[in-house]
This record gives sequence, structure tokens and C-alpha cells, in this order.
Amino acid sequence: MSQRDKPSSSTSPNEIVPPPFHNSSTITKFHPISHTLITITQLILSTLCLLYIPSTKLLDDPVRCLNVTTMTLFFVQFLIESSRWLLYLQGDGIETNKSIKAMLKNLIEHKGENFAHALWITLFGAFMFHLIAIVFGAPAIDDVLHTMLFALYISLLAIYPPACAFKNHGPIWARVFSDGSPESIPEKLIYYTTVATVVGAWLGAIVIPLDWDRPWQVWPIPCVIGGFVGHIVGSIISLFVCYFSGEGDNIQKKRE
Repeated sequence: MSQRDKPSSSTSPNEIVPPPFHNSSTITKFHPISHTLITITQLILSTLCLLYIPSTKLLDDPVRCLNVTTMTLFFVQFLIESSRWLLYLQGDGIETNKSIKAMLKNLIEHKGENFAHALWITLFGAFMFHLIAIVFGAPAIDDVLHTMLFALYISLLAIYPPACAFKNHGPIWARVFSDGSPESIPEKLIYYTTVATVVGAWLGAIVIPLDWDRPWQVWPIPCVIGGFVGHIVGSIISLFVCYFSGEGDNIQKKRE
């Protein structure tokens, strides 16, 4: 066997390499005030994106409303994930000697690829949500824009954050979502929010076939509202889980 065919001695065959954006082996602390402020900011901005910024209300014209919502929500999510990245670097002592300006420059120069991958993964997630919605009864031909924008909205809320954190690192996606085993602070913050968003959108569909004849029962309004409410609930749950789990102390004890 040639030298290049031999397995590396520094990495065992079964070892999972940390994700490229949030290195779970270095992020050991939960910062209650900073994380809470970022989460509250994200929830306020996402509420504005759906309910206040669009000139047309969701009940009046879902397509026009979601057109504006998805565009503004993308920039909100980008801003929030960038803020989290800066918090992890400074708060955990990884780059405390660098100024915010220097860290932002590093973000643009070296992390742009991560955001580009996150965008593609988010678009793929929207495509999958679109197919799943059709499988569960959404119109396949009629109201195709309604379904497409609903899928993109849910993907921005549920898929974009883990896509920024895990990129296309399959083992991490599988462990966190398939196995339901988030370990680090970023994974816990992402897991509960993502799951609650998807579950909320699914639960919203329950009222669509009911014979109430209300304007908010029209596809995809209940699912959009359900995903929005689920996102809020999941964000709050993730904060409480991280606050009471003592995650940082547990990881530090394992190292010692």
C-alpha cells in the first residue's frame, strides 16, 4: 500500500469531522443575554417581514405578501447567522484579540462560501418542501406560486440556519435531525427551532379541509402562520433548553 493510500493517523475512520461553520468542539458556552438578544431580534424582524413590511396582507394576497416576505427574510436570516458567528468567535475566546471590523473582513473573505452553500441548500430544501406539500394534498398545477413561496418561506426559517452551520456535512445533519441528538450549543439552538417550524407548518394544514369557510383557511395561509408560530415557539424552547442543560459545563468536564 502506498503512503497516500494509508489512512491518516490523526483522524480515526469513524471520527466525525466538526462542521465547517460552527465548530462544536470549541463552542462550549451558552451566553444567555447575547443569545436571547439575538433571538428576540430575529423574532421581531421575522414578524415584521411577514406581517408589517409587505404592503399587501397575507389574507388579501398570499403571493404578493410572500414575495416581499421571502426577500426580506433572507437578509434577516443572513444578518442573524452572521451575528451568531461573531458571538461564537468572541464569546468563546476564539478570536478575542480581533476587532469587530477585522472579524467582519474575515467573515466576508473566508465564510462567504459557507453562505453560498447555505443558499443552495435552502433552495433545495424549498424544492423538497414543495414536493412534500403536493404529496400531502397541495395543488400540483393550480396555485403553484402559492406552494412555491410557502416552501421557500419555510425553508428560510427551518433550513437556512442549519445550512449555514453544517453546510453539506452529512454526518452532522444525520446525527442532529435523523437521530435527534443535538450536542453543542449551536446544534441545540438550531434543532428545536427547525423541528418546531416544520411541525407548526404541518399542524397548520389541519384547518384547511374544515367546513368553516374562513378566509384564513385558504392554502397556504394556515401553513405559513403555523410555520411562523412554530418558529417562535421553537426559538423560545431552544433558549430554555440551552439555559437549563448546562451544556458548556458538561463539555468542559468531558475535556478535563
